[in-house]
Amino acid sequence: MMAATAAATTSPMTALTSSRCRRITPGGVSGGGGGGGLVRVGAGPRRAYAAAAMPKTVVTLFLQRSVKGQKGGSSSRGLLMGLRAMAGGEGGGGGNGSKDDAKTKYSNDTKMRSEAQAPFRVVRMFLAGAFAANAGLGFLIASLQAATGAAGAPSAPPVTQSLQNMGIDLACVLFFAFFYKRDADAKEKQMSRISREERLSNLKCELSTGKVVSLFDLRGFSRVVIVAGDAEYCAATIAAAEAFRAPLEERGVLMVPVLLGGATADSPSIPPPGEEDRRFRATAVSTDKWMRWLDEQRQLAGVAEGKGVFVGLRMDGRVRSSGTGIAPWERFAVEL
Repeated sequence: MMAATAAATTSPMTALTSSRCRRITPGGVSGGGGGGGLVRVGAGPRRAYAAAAMPKTVVTLFLQRSVKGQKGGSSSRGLLMGLRAMAGGEGGGGGNGSKDDAKTKYSNDTKMRSEAQAPFRVVRMFLAGAFAANAGLGFLIASLQAATGAAGAPSAPPVTQSLQNMGIDLACVLFFAFFYKRDADAKEKQMSRISREERLSNLKCELSTGKVVSLFDLRGFSRVVIVAGDAEYCAATIAAAEAFRAPLEERGVLMVPVLLGGATADSPSIPPPGEEDRRFRATAVSTDKWMRWLDEQRQLAGVAEGKGVFVGLRMDGRVRSSGTGIAPWERFAVEL
């Protein structure tokens, strides 16, 4: 009877710290107890408890990540790693991959460049959104007032006045929503363009000296002009540029022919750049990446596939001009 009474009056803390708990240390699992009870993780005042009845694989993953985090420096960090492992598996990503991809659609550099080019767009979008929300709330209140007035409520305003307020609020909602959407579309278009320019800056070319550089490395030194098409188009473009070689070199123009249709850079119709072409012509490296970027640019511009195109860049890497046919070298030699 006394034993039963003692067991019944055992405090929760005594039951929690009984021999049926195990302590997780960086060296492993210590303490007594069988498979039941609770599991105590960490040392000192920071403790977390998890039911031991969880599946073995989840508990094992939790313990492994917790011990790994404790070895890294802190028991709280180990607990956090263990909880992340339980929630999303060993990779820690879980089911949030699509959300992370949506958040990282544009890089931080792209967003910063977009804000720098249109610094007041964020303010306009905030004000337009706030005014649209305010007008929407007014429209909802006016709708309730019109409903109560139509139902014959004694303290309701006249129905005609409520309908007039509804019309004004609805017009304001549409007005500010239009400006908000216009800025949002312009922002998306601008960030898409900046993102394409960033991907373009990662493309690489080989100089006549054999050095491989990216277009980003050429910023501030060269005005790159990309000519893409078949071997005949590229040869004609190079021949047309030879007539203006001196002024083009003086203005830092560097031509990068990109042969499409499975051609190679050492095609007999296009001789590789020589030593005299060190500042005038380069060879595209990894042509498949260039082709993917050019195909995207061609689709956006509505240019038929297989047609020769040119893309001229500014000194800072932004696209200055683009078009089909032979590049206007004479205009480049004068304007650049």
